[in-house]
Amino acid sequence: MPELDHLFAAGFTDTRNFKSMLSAPKRPMQDRDRALHGAGLMAQLQGLKNRVEQLRTTRLDRGFSADQGVAISLEISPPGALDAGTKLEWKRDGIEVLNVTNPGDGEVITLFVPDGKLAAFEKRVAEYLNNDAPPRKAGGAPKPKNASLINAISTFRQAAFAELWTDHAPLPQEHERNFFTVWLRLGTSTSQAVATAFRIAAASLGIEVQPGYISFPGRVVVAVHASRAALEHSLQLLDLVAEIRSTSPSADYFLADLKPYEQAAWVQDLAARTVYPAPEGVPFVTLLDTGVNRSHPLLDPLIGANDLHAVGPGWLPTDQQGHGSSMAGVALYGDLRVPLTSQDHHFVYHRLESVKILPDQGANSPRLYGWTANEAIRLVEAAAKGRKRTFTMMTTASGPTAGMPSEWSATIDRLAFGLDGDSLSALDLPAIVDKKPLLAPRLFVLAAGNIPWEQWHGYPAINDLETIEDPAQAWNALTVGAYTTQITFDQNKWPSLTTIAPQGALAPASRTSVGWSRSWPHKPDVVAEGGNACLDGRVAQSVTVGPEDLRVLSTSHEPHKELLAETGDTSAATAAVARLCSLLHHRYPSFWPETIRALVVDGAQYTPFMLQPGPAEQGQLAREALVGRYGYGRVRPEVSLNSSPHRPTVVLQESIVPYIRNGAKRKLGHINMHQLPWPQHELENLGEAEVDLKVTLSYFIQPNPSRRGWQGKFRYQNFALRFAIRAASETSERFHQRINKIERDEMGDFRENSMIDPDSADWFLRSRLRSRGSLHSDTWSGTATALANKSEIAVFPVGGWWKEIGAMLEEDVEMRYALIVSLDVRNKTDVDIYAPIANAIAATVVAEVDTP
Repeated sequence: MPELDHLFAAGFTDTRNFKSMLSAPKRPMQDRDRALHGAGLMAQLQGLKNRVEQLRTTRLDRGFSADQGVAISLEISPPGALDAGTKLEWKRDGIEVLNVTNPGDGEVITLFVPDGKLAAFEKRVAEYLNNDAPPRKAGGAPKPKNASLINAISTFRQAAFAELWTDHAPLPQEHERNFFTVWLRLGTSTSQAVATAFRIAAASLGIEVQPGYISFPGRVVVAVHASRAALEHSLQLLDLVAEIRSTSPSADYFLADLKPYEQAAWVQDLAARTVYPAPEGVPFVTLLDTGVNRSHPLLDPLIGANDLHAVGPGWLPTDQQGHGSSMAGVALYGDLRVPLTSQDHHFVYHRLESVKILPDQGANSPRLYGWTANEAIRLVEAAAKGRKRTFTMMTTASGPTAGMPSEWSATIDRLAFGLDGDSLSALDLPAIVDKKPLLAPRLFVLAAGNIPWEQWHGYPAINDLETIEDPAQAWNALTVGAYTTQITFDQNKWPSLTTIAPQGALAPASRTSVGWSRSWPHKPDVVAEGGNACLDGRVAQSVTVGPEDLRVLSTSHEPHKELLAETGDTSAATAAVARLCSLLHHRYPSFWPETIRALVVDGAQYTPFMLQPGPAEQGQLAREALVGRYGYGRVRPEVSLNSSPHRPTVVLQESIVPYIRNGAKRKLGHINMHQLPWPQHELENLGEAEVDLKVTLSYFIQPNPSRRGWQGKFRYQNFALRFAIRAASETSERFHQRINKIERDEMGDFRENSMIDPDSADWFLRSRLRSRGSLHSDTWSGTATALANKSEIAVFPVGGWWKEIGAMLEEDVEMRYALIVSLDVRNKTDVDIYAPIANAIAATVVAEVDTP
């Protein structure tokens, strides 16, 4: 799948660099000696048939079904001569492509062949030997029938472990037990049934299957602990296996099994493979935490000596507690298990600067939290002006917030909005030049806060009761909770432990906003990997943080003692999202902080577990609980960063005048209509294919945190926006009529009769739920034919305190917003709707340039 840039629809986007996925040119294939080659393949097929008969006997002797089928491998020459999907997946015969590998200079295609279906290959080889195909051109020489297929096949053989080993790592030792991921054929069964069948069969072969499984199109993935020899033996008896891969060494391997000097070898290898960015002109993660010890070999190249700061006078900027240094590692590298175990070059595209906001002893006064944030930002911005920063903070104040703004959270909102220092006027209004406010918006990524580990035995009920901590309720911040995929650990080493959180579920530490008032934004906005924990069956309510297998691997703050440390919870999740934001800043340097925030949400998705409602949760109540726990879902960096042919993302950065003068008062201002460059013809051709349309609207508000009812001029936000989409059955005129007269109370009186959307039932969250805060996202699902007409999007204002202050706001002010629109054709990755949009944008740019 090619990695394509998102499409920037602003009239000046240059699309000439965009490329559709092109198939690699095939090497020319030489004709073979017909009789010799055909006879050789026939002999190989006969040998295969003999081995299959022997296999049937072995299976019967071991208590397995004799007619399971067999995996065979075809050597292809030259590589690329056959398209495995179109030339070898014979549905009538039940033949399925398992994998394609490229050992050395060759190519091997491994197939599953049902019992008795080797005859399908014998038939084609016999036709190759005995029948001619008519020439393609008049006067041309006839060729053997099936020549393009049979000439490309050098050999047939029964597949062995090597053919199913699709990992880049070397083959494992024969008798050494390791963890593997085994990719199983889904066939026509369910994922659960396949996983269960494999688990039962593997048990009789001495293969330990770990709890859980993962489903992908056509595959079910399980983790096993076994030797290569045991797996090789199982291949003879089981017809389920499609691929075998290694698993990355666990955190337990690095932290428990490796001595400090052995850790050093791994770290030195990664440092040698890492390609570092320039000292300036690149994005920065600005970490507000306990300081950072840059003497670590993985941190030193990415943190300058002048980029370490401390808020308190006389504080050393170094890290005495360990938290800041481990967050720095995740913010720069992600979970270190991935780059440490790779053999490839590792590219880092951003750097890090640190502000120590917590003293080594004691704690800051809660009254100083807002000041601390202000001072931290002042320090780094004075030290290095003009950097593109992602500010990230994992520190929270204990105690529930009920979602209401605090001094601390409002300070974050104010800084994100783009104001500096103290208020300059009673209303803290920014300076206005040519209707534009003089602001420098900032991107903040905050942790949702953690539940103390001693309470994790109450999971998951405790997570709904313990709500998001201050300042994570900030409207303008990207608030991050934690979920987990970590469910596998060495159960031989820890036989009494069982994981607390299921795969794809909320991490044990993560707080939620399930209990908040519906007047406030749901938080977190997204979730990322935060690790897992265990209960010890030997002691009631005994919680174990870890083992290390279930945590995130990062950099230690004491590199002179050990180089690696475990971390996790919402802190590690937040650091990972801050890293994603910096990668987006690098990839798209012209994008605003509001846009980066929107792209993180655009890529997010709920896991299957998240979508399972609780016992008392149905309909809208279930959706309320869903966003209160997980926001818009787990982050998917590959989707936030890239478009693809079947999932293009269109990015708009626009401004709007939300309120205009009306004598001494103000009234609602402009409505922006966006007629998007829709691939209408391509969508209509897809007919009833299932598609998703995801829309994300992001803007930053100026806060008004005084608790005076948050109504009218005391509303928390200075302005607010909403989006509406033309329905599939609507004309453009009818759509305009539907949305042009809107006046609704921000605190709940939405006047839905003036906003009836014929497609409202097809939206996942729907208007009430998606309209909280300053970050709105929702997904419409339907057919491609219906989507073809949904090309028009409106962005319009609703109430805010700027509307209520009338003439005190002297000018009609433009406020900016980012609008992200993604189209996703589900289950059809071979469809290209990216190119038509790119071409339409390019044509618009050319037309504007040519206009005198």
